Amino acid sequence: MNKNIFLQSVKPTHTLPKFPEKTSLGMQENLEKELQKRGLSIAIKNKLKGGVFSQVYDAIIDGKSVVVKHTENVVPFDPTEFFISKKAHLVDTKILKLLKKSKHIKVPHVFYYYPDITTTIMEDVRNSGFQLLNNFIVEKNLPLSSAKSIGKSLALLAKESRLWKPFATNESANQSIYERGLELRLAYPNDQKQYLFLEKEFVQHNDYWVWPDGHPKNMFVNSRGDVTFIDFGRSHWGDQRYMLPNFLAHIVIYSLAGYIKPQQAQEYLQDCINAYKQIEPIGEFIFCQYLAMEVLHRANGKWIQGVETIEQKLNLHRFALHIFDSNIVSIPQLIRTISIV
Repeated sequence: MNKNIFLQSVKPTHTLPKFPEKTSLGMQENLEKELQKRGLSIAIKNKLKGGVFSQVYDAIIDGKSVVVKHTENVVPFDPTEFFISKKAHLVDTKILKLLKKSKHIKVPHVFYYYPDITTTIMEDVRNSGFQLLNNFIVEKNLPLSSAKSIGKSLALLAKESRLWKPFATNESANQSIYERGLELRLAYPNDQKQYLFLEKEFVQHNDYWVWPDGHPKNMFVNSRGDVTFIDFGRSHWGDQRYMLPNFLAHIVIYSLAGYIKPQQAQEYLQDCINAYKQIEPIGEFIFCQYLAMEVLHRANGKWIQGVETIEQKLNLHRFALHIFDSNIVSIPQLIRTISIV
């Protein structure tokens, strides 16, 4: 398994590494033709929002709405970024298949899977009344009913995945914490104790599978608050304690950016945490540390929409640094901090 990838320090270079080239299937019309050649009566329609590392499309097969997901290699655009292989797509589809029979975790059903061209055709959960949680948030309409469902589902996901037999992943805990802890390292250039502590915890607790991309762009909810999870390509073996604070960090982010009222965000965090705790324990100190690290990681708007202004970015930095500098060690303290910053 890909558990122990160690990293060299970033250093300036004038020679760019040679990365695998993208295929022509990254173009919508070429992908459609290729799938038609394989016997599918398919028409690919619109490109959907999101999909930073993959192309995701609306499509019609035999009059039925589906979603087509195709992945190409992602080449780093600066020295702090990683090359992300399109093989991440294979990990995503494996997790979807593992969760297919789950009684507790809902994911889209896979109709067709073509590993040689890293393409999956799956259920469009919007046909069942689900909408992307991130869309609700940026429209300032956070569904509070989803808090308990997501907390419970994340806990059950952690619990169920501990029964899985080990398998290879495209990334490792070392890579993941290096990427997600970059802004934390920059925030404390003369003292790396915060990052080194979290790196040690994240890497040493790598006996189980972890989903580091469990955020509102990868969750669909319906009017009852039920949740469907998507996009597991960057998952790996790491610290499962990261999953809940990683998700809730985005509720904090959007509250501090003005999309969720502080009182609503506080209520949402408490409901989600309480639901999670009914199934899995929570270490409060590590929860606070991981959540603050993720807020810093996104504080300048990396890979998320709606964080653009100076005021928004400063609010996020102030919140995260307050957690670290004031040694916030309990969840009630952290929740109160949302209305203090």
